[in-house]
Amino acid sequence: MTSFTIDLSGFLEVHAKAVAEACNSGRATLAVWRQEIDPIDPAELLIPLFVHTRRAFVWVSPQSSVLAMGTAADFSGRGPARFATVRAGWEPAARDVVEGGPGPRGTPSLVGGFAFAPGDGPMPDGLMWVPKVLISREADGPAVLSLSVGVEPGPAASDDVVRVVNQAYGWLTAVGGRPCRSPHLEGTTVTEVPPPDEWKALAGRAVEQVGSGAFGKAVLARQLRVDAPCSYDIPSVVGALIEGQPGSTVFAVALDRHAFVGATPERLVGVRTGQARSMSLAASMPRGATPEEDARLRDALLADDKSRREQQMVTAMLRQAFDRVCGEVRVPAEPYVMDLPNLRHLHSRIEGRIADPSNTGVLDLVELLHPTPAVGGHPRQAALDWIAAAEPFDRGWYAGPVGWMNTDQEGDFAVALRSAHLHGRTATLYAGCGIVAGSDPEAELEETRLKFRTMLDALAVPGYGPVGVGTS
Repeated sequence: MTSFTIDLSGFLEVHAKAVAEACNSGRATLAVWRQEIDPIDPAELLIPLFVHTRRAFVWVSPQSSVLAMGTAADFSGRGPARFATVRAGWEPAARDVVEGGPGPRGTPSLVGGFAFAPGDGPMPDGLMWVPKVLISREADGPAVLSLSVGVEPGPAASDDVVRVVNQAYGWLTAVGGRPCRSPHLEGTTVTEVPPPDEWKALAGRAVEQVGSGAFGKAVLARQLRVDAPCSYDIPSVVGALIEGQPGSTVFAVALDRHAFVGATPERLVGVRTGQARSMSLAASMPRGATPEEDARLRDALLADDKSRREQQMVTAMLRQAFDRVCGEVRVPAEPYVMDLPNLRHLHSRIEGRIADPSNTGVLDLVELLHPTPAVGGHPRQAALDWIAAAEPFDRGWYAGPVGWMNTDQEGDFAVALRSAHLHGRTATLYAGCGIVAGSDPEAELEETRLKFRTMLDALAVPGYGPVGVGTS
């Protein structure tokens, strides 16, 4: 149990100012109260979070953590304009926010994500929202509690403020320990979609399309449907990802009875104080069983011509996108190796100073960059058109942007890889491979099986598929 005190009278004063602002402007207004609290292990917040709300958000990365419950205001978008629609709703709302409390500004205010492409999946095309209760912390910084209430024009009672404060107390005073890992359940079944032979044939057709010049790369995904005897425990799954994938960004978005969870190694873009940062991630190699084998595989990845060409394709696209909005862009001459628990990737950090921060926020860059060649292909539209026609399912939020923003239009978004959609007793896992000239369908199939292991381990499903090579 943690101990803290919320200044209810201070929050009520902020709420009263927001009521007056809403009445004067005729627009809905947000009242936000922030204060510092003692740091809490994010994993210890999971059980009471999912007990207390059906709308939840989790983000745990090496740079920051954000956990949130409930919603004070939603900003949604549909179709190809989903990013612009969310941005058009949030920017004026952020300008009108009435803020108070001793906590620092610039902390996360808006959380959520977007589908890979507009579709018919169980999750919205795009949904970002202002949580009622949010706890955030940047690396080595203070933990900040943010409380938010939406105010409509007209008379407003203070009951909402009291309810939100009570929600915060209910969540934080219930903190007790990390969730236990789920046991393996007998009777769990695993179904590959499409079946292996069909998917390899599809990958072969993608190689033919590359050879004909239709595109240089297409990322082809597949599903793994895991049905268990009982409903999945989301805190256990997310806690297992936090424990097992310390170098990745662990995320969870829970909307009513649906949850989208994962542990991704890929950052799409982060924006802070005018600086934009992204990552070019591509190509893969498994980890070795011994230090000597591990070192050999690391060197082999750096020396592999096909892997270097694939990663350079992603780097070039990101560099071109950054050049459109940044006055200066920095890209290392050579890629680095990112080591993860069961595999490694080539990656390069891309950094730039935004030329006009007043007109270019993090959502502008999300829309500009998504989807990168690492999850879509190159040239972008030709690859996306082929993927839409070839894949026998809707990707949903797999490989889409998930993240958070603040009222200054800064924030951080990841590419939702190594992920699964959870609904009741069914978990639908996703993995993909970049198909380029020289790709071998059998090797690509094994790569997806290795990538599935991140979520299968969190779901306590052992023994699926051999270990092969494997970013998507």
